[in-house]
Amino acid sequence: MSVFSTTAYLETLAELGFPGRAAAVEVCRVEGVALRLLVLDGHEVVTTAPYYDFPLPLETPWTGPARPLRYVPRTVLQTTTVEARPAPSPGRHPSPYVDWSAFAGHAAFEAMVTGRIGNLLPDSRRRLRKLERDLGPLRFEFDDPRPEAFDACVRWKSAQYRETGVEDLFARPENVELFRRLRRRGVVVLSSLSAGETLVATHLGGLADGRHSWWVPSYDPALAKYSPGRLMLHEILRESHARGHREFDFLIGDEAYKFHYATHSRLIGPLGTPPLGERVLDGLKTTTRAALAAHPTLLSAARSVKHRLFD
Repeated sequence: MSVFSTTAYLETLAELGFPGRAAAVEVCRVEGVALRLLVLDGHEVVTTAPYYDFPLPLETPWTGPARPLRYVPRTVLQTTTVEARPAPSPGRHPSPYVDWSAFAGHAAFEAMVTGRIGNLLPDSRRRLRKLERDLGPLRFEFDDPRPEAFDACVRWKSAQYRETGVEDLFARPENVELFRRLRRRGVVVLSSLSAGETLVATHLGGLADGRHSWWVPSYDPALAKYSPGRLMLHEILRESHARGHREFDFLIGDEAYKFHYATHSRLIGPLGTPPLGERVLDGLKTTTRAALAAHPTLLSAARSVKHRLFD
């Protein structure tokens, strides 16, 4: 189970996104695939929301009652190793992850990363040493209780959204409150990285059923020369392995850096028969992609905006 299928997440989504409506968590079945989803007023199934990547199919066969559902826009269609992952296609997106059972120790994981990108870890160590020389000893907290760390995470991410020209999801108070409540309910942890007395990076990560999700990373843009986001990621990966998690999930996205670390990739896409409106929208998206492909400069700009959100 991922964080998006937990009762804590789905109930909190109902409280903030659909106040006053009767809400229940039910198992739904789409083309034989069982998913835990939020159902409103006994009939409306919620399948999209801000900060809702995708529901994972139930891992054990479901023999209880299940609500029939014709369509879900995002779930797991296929799981492969990173090397065997299918080529990108319209409407289908990779979701890379690290299967920690593949490594006897963290050194074995780092050896795999070095085999892919030889200078990545040495470069990170150089930047870490420079950060410590300039600002003070590094301190990592897996779950930082300080309100100021949470506020910094929201502030930095909000600024990054605006800078890259996409919707600032944290401009909506209910989205900020979503993470506050999920922290209280124990399915989100706020990790922080400090150098001396200076907070340099933060991360709001999902944590459920042994899966740690790379969800909302942010860092102080004034310290970008140290690659604080990458340093934070390396600390979280090390801690995730040390805590015995079974997966570190990068969630949806084909950003190149995710494949430096991932062992496997889920293919995420629609399942079932989409409603007419969805089919029309898909047609428009296909037309837009074709237009961008005919203009390489515009396509490059669009990809640049997407990647800057996560680097």
